[in-house]
Amino acid sequence: MGLVDGLNTVLNALPARWPLPLPASAVIVTALTLAINSWVTLDMAQDVATNSELLSLDPKCQFTSFDYIVVGAGGAGMVVATRIANASSSNRVLLLEAGGEPSILNDIPSMDFFLLNQPANTWIYNSTVQTKACQNCDGKRTLTTRGKMLGGSTAVNFMMYVRGNKEDFNRWATDAGDNQWNYENLLPYFKKSEDYNGAYADDSSSTQYHGKGGLLNIATHDYMPGADEFLAAATEKGYTIGDYNGENQEGRILSLYHNAPIHIPVKLFLAYPSVFSKIDVTTQDGWRENTYRAFYKDTGKPNNLCIKKYAHVTKINFRNVEGKPRATGVTYQRHNLTRTVTARKEVIVSAGTIGSPKLLLLSGVGPTSHLQSLKIPVVKDLPVGQNLQDHTYTIVGPFMKSPSLNPNRDVTVQAATSFLLSGSGALAAPAGLAGQAFFRSPVAQPDYADLQVVQFSVALYPELPRDLNKFFGIRTDILENWFDPYNKENTDARFLVLWVGRPKSVGNLTLASNNPQDNPNIDPQYLAHPDDTEALLYGFKKVVDLFENSTSLNTPIFPKPVPGCENLTFKSDEYYRCVIKNFSGSLYHHVGTCALGKVVDNKLKVKGIDGLRVIDASVIPRTPNANTQASTIMVAEKGSDLIIADM
Repeated sequence: MGLVDGLNTVLNALPARWPLPLPASAVIVTALTLAINSWVTLDMAQDVATNSELLSLDPKCQFTSFDYIVVGAGGAGMVVATRIANASSSNRVLLLEAGGEPSILNDIPSMDFFLLNQPANTWIYNSTVQTKACQNCDGKRTLTTRGKMLGGSTAVNFMMYVRGNKEDFNRWATDAGDNQWNYENLLPYFKKSEDYNGAYADDSSSTQYHGKGGLLNIATHDYMPGADEFLAAATEKGYTIGDYNGENQEGRILSLYHNAPIHIPVKLFLAYPSVFSKIDVTTQDGWRENTYRAFYKDTGKPNNLCIKKYAHVTKINFRNVEGKPRATGVTYQRHNLTRTVTARKEVIVSAGTIGSPKLLLLSGVGPTSHLQSLKIPVVKDLPVGQNLQDHTYTIVGPFMKSPSLNPNRDVTVQAATSFLLSGSGALAAPAGLAGQAFFRSPVAQPDYADLQVVQFSVALYPELPRDLNKFFGIRTDILENWFDPYNKENTDARFLVLWVGRPKSVGNLTLASNNPQDNPNIDPQYLAHPDDTEALLYGFKKVVDLFENSTSLNTPIFPKPVPGCENLTFKSDEYYRCVIKNFSGSLYHHVGTCALGKVVDNKLKVKGIDGLRVIDASVIPRTPNANTQASTIMVAEKGSDLIIADM
């Protein structure tokens, strides 16, 4: 009898609803930290025993020269490595990952809220001090983390599968100067990955916009507390309910002059068009579907692909060939040893929007003045680390309304049984995700949706201030003061997380030193452009109106003013602007630091350097009005084909 079968036997013998003996939220963070630390320690010990730098038992890894070297096994790198390995069995491929195997806890969707910043298997970063945003954050610095394991951030994120607006990608084509990067030509790469079984799988247009038979399962889930009310309220307001990854991310709405929903110039609209929906996620039978599981673990393991875990790449190596630099390999640190491997054909950097520019800068690829200030020899002068973009969030609410997820009440033996037996219930769902919407603000340029909002149906429970601090970096003392006494009473609530989908504020990333172990300086410049605040203000008022002025929701916003904004007229525009300034920061959707058209060309080759590509979210020149997981995987599919075409 297997472990899961044994657990199921025990669980089935218990009553239908058996609460855990301790409040889940009181012990889960400590328990998870201990579990993750133990997992990583054991995985690293096993890795040393079976695939060390001194003696590897894996014949695929007993080389110091490979055809292709991929740096980073995350949302993009895992896709690239497996695709190019499967494309040609005669090519040897090396995949280097700084972390190890994802734990089984990472595979449980509801653990997403608690696993984003476990030091053992995530990179944890803090921004520079922000002046326009995040004023209620620890040190006025925004917190962000990235996954450090096989699958990368797809093993810790909220699993939302959202592509973006068609026009986002048409603008990429303009940046690249190449129509192969427009929506029409990128849609096949979205579809290529997908085995679509989401909320709109039965729609007649599903096959036009969604893929079937791909390696990545796209699903919906049954636990979305309050989603039906959320969508009913949207219908009351005249908003469209529809597939945000389908024909249009924006809906249709009645015009001033007609009773039928038709498309007309925006100035004639009663309101800017919006689309609401339930949420599609990357899960399979209730378990998280990260890229490691989808593209490698569950779908065959290419016998020409060597994966080295716990390998921290510190430098890309170059030599001059006929006066032009060429990438020849990389140097990495692993199990207290430093090693160099060579690439006969290409080095592909897929270390993410923070990791990729950091590695390029350490290797001498970046702005000359910055590199010289750190005494790093310049290989190529390029704007690496510039054009940093991210989605800036703010919190709307809470609205004290049931139902919602309360881990103290809802994480039960019954929930565990549902998860293990049928892949359903609270544990099989991203924590509290219960519907989303897209709005177009009056400051949107060009004129299409520039806001995204997600309903998080999460109760006010005693430990929520601590958990939001670990997630967003908001000061615990401020949250405790604001939520008191409602969190002590375990009050059901809904939070709306609203973000600027197409920010006009642009930041940068630079090295703090020439030491590969040091985190870079990250200055996202959140809300530096005033239009970003005005866009959020528009969305904030739309959400408040939805909750307060619909029969389906009919719930006022939290009555206590946000700390720091008490002296302003409650619910005035200035009050909302104050809330935005104090409660804002990163949604972990960074892009642009190795941007298409600036650092890499239309084939994702680093400009002016042979044998080197970047394939990950860092090449995205403009952040889409969407979570970035889907676009990152699409870029990896596209980049893989570009490599294969050159084989």
